[in-house]
Amino acid sequence: MIHGAIYCFLFVACRIGLFFYHPVFRVVGREHIPKDGRLLICANHSGLADPIWIIMALRMGHMPRVMAKKEAFDVPILGWFLRSIGVFGIDRDGMDISGIKTGIRCLRDEQQLLLFPEGTRVKPGRQVKAKRGAVLLAQKTDTPILPVYLTVKRRPFSKLTCVIGEPYRPTFANKRPSEEELEQATDDLMGTIYRLGENT
Repeated sequence: MIHGAIYCFLFVACRIGLFFYHPVFRVVGREHIPKDGRLLICANHSGLADPIWIIMALRMGHMPRVMAKKEAFDVPILGWFLRSIGVFGIDRDGMDISGIKTGIRCLRDEQQLLLFPEGTRVKPGRQVKAKRGAVLLAQKTDTPILPVYLTVKRRPFSKLTCVIGEPYRPTFANKRPSEEELEQATDDLMGTIYRLGENT
C-alpha cells in the first residue's frame, strides 16, 4: 500500500485535477469506515475516475489495493503506473483464479481492497448483472463489506456525492455457499449500494 508523502501528493494532485470537473464533492457516512483491519470496499461504477473519487472520500491515510480490469494493464505507461501503486488486474469474462488469489491474500494480510462488483461502467438507466467475486472474497476471508454509492447522473461542474454505508458480513447457511446463495448475496449487495443513493 502507498503511505505517507507519496499518498498525500497523489491525493492532493488528483483533487486539484478533478476540481475542475466536479468542484463540489460531498461525502456522507464517513463515520462508518472501520479504523483498521481488513475491509472489502464495494461500489457502483459509472465513471472512469470512480476509484479516485472513492479513495478521496475514504481518507484512509493510505491507498487501498484496487482490483481493476486486466485490459488496463495492456497500456504500457498506464499499466506500469497501476502496478506501481498496488492495483492488480482481474479477468472480467471468466473465473480468474490468479486475480481471486491475489484478492484473498490482500484481505488475509489485513489490507483494504476496493472493487466494483458490476465489472464495468454502467450508464444511467442501464443495468448489468454484477459478478459474484466480491461476496465470494468476503465469505472466504471473513471480511466485512463496506458498501459505497457514487452519483450516477453526472454533468461537468455538477455536485458529486459519495455515500458510505455501514459495513456488514454476508451470511450463508454453510461454509461453502451454493451458486444460488452467492448470486442472491450479490443482488443484495448491489441493492444495498443503490439504496444508499436514493436520497442524494
